[in-house]
Amino acid sequence: MKYQTNLRIKCCDHTFLFALILLLPFSLSAQELQFQGGGTKEIKRQSEDKTYSIEFGIEKPTQPYKIEYKINAEDKRNEAYPKRDYVFDNNSITLNEGNGYKGKVDILIKGNNYKERLPFVITFSYTDDKKKEQKKDYYVIINAKDDGGAGEGNLTEKETGILDHVGIELFTGGTLDFFNNLKFQNIGGEFIINANDIAGPESRLGGFIGISNFQNFTRDSSNINGRTQLVLLDTGAYVPGKSRYKSTRYIDYLKVSSNQWSYYVNPTYRLNDIRSNFFNIYLSLRLEALVVSTTRSYTTDTLFTDTSTRALQNPVFQSGKGYLIQNLSDIQTSGYFSVGIPMFLNAKGKFKLYFDPNLGIARYNISTYHPNSDQSRLEKFIVSDVRPFYLVRMRVSEQFSGLQVTIGGEIRGFLKDYAPTINAYLGIRANIAGLLGAKK
Repeated sequence: MKYQTNLRIKCCDHTFLFALILLLPFSLSAQELQFQGGGTKEIKRQSEDKTYSIEFGIEKPTQPYKIEYKINAEDKRNEAYPKRDYVFDNNSITLNEGNGYKGKVDILIKGNNYKERLPFVITFSYTDDKKKEQKKDYYVIINAKDDGGAGEGNLTEKETGILDHVGIELFTGGTLDFFNNLKFQNIGGEFIINANDIAGPESRLGGFIGISNFQNFTRDSSNINGRTQLVLLDTGAYVPGKSRYKSTRYIDYLKVSSNQWSYYVNPTYRLNDIRSNFFNIYLSLRLEALVVSTTRSYTTDTLFTDTSTRALQNPVFQSGKGYLIQNLSDIQTSGYFSVGIPMFLNAKGKFKLYFDPNLGIARYNISTYHPNSDQSRLEKFIVSDVRPFYLVRMRVSEQFSGLQVTIGGEIRGFLKDYAPTINAYLGIRANIAGLLGAKK
């Protein structure tokens, strides 16, 4: 029993350490200018002149902000568009409580048929709460009337905006075993279709769906069973006090390894007013089917062996090592339903963070095995119950290298239950949407 207590303390320590690692990047925050619909506007040129609006605002404002905006004359990409292609006046606007710290500027795109497609750049600048000057660029891409651009065919402006906010990502790598010196186990990871803002910049509705596979770390528990085995040495029927027999004391240790497949759908509602290129927070309803394949293997240690003729009452004699069963496998499917607050942070050129705490109700099935009365075999018991649970999921992907090395995983447990399940992987991120032409 002492071994069991130490194991739980160790599990708790690893849980705290893992949670601390996850929360370190999340401690970063920023008050910055955010553009409605992102920092790029791609326009298909019309036959007639057309005016487009650039909407923006400051998140978590504490004071009025004077926003100056102008065509960036230092950016050579602006040379691709002579002044006759557009009309834009360099000016400024003050964001304050009266206008809800939101603003709008207009740009008129003339209806001609030039084929240049490079963006021109509008630079917005302001002084933040720490009296530091901040600058942020807004890119405008003008497609000629017969130029679909980037394989988009004849997409409308609205369709292009939707495509820009669909992410199809694959994260794959080796799963980590926290109880075995952070040893890598089998391959695991996640496949995600992220469409949180697919309804457009004016709508807050969206969602994401995904499939994840985690190889749970193997856990060496305390001895699950101490048992005595009797083997009759003399031939014939047992005669109390005369027949010789061997008495051996065994301890059976359990090793548990789980292969977990998660299939989930998360409808979302964006909580921040303006869709941001830096940080977005959502309210979500998580609907999840969890399929867990569990393998239990047993190892046995011998404590002592003794030969005796001492009389026994109603002895049960066995052979070998008794009921020991190897590689016992089981598959159970459970339903998890929760409310979460997924957060997405994109520090461009540095890292991307996904952090998603959840609370909910689980309808779960768990299989347990116990020795039968004569300890000749294990009996299976299925426990079905409804219990509240918590789930914390995360991913951090660096953006310094082309590989986008990622550490991701989850902590999942039932409320009032001491030891959670920890899943983690270290691998790389593949942006499938980027390969298909979407920008994410």
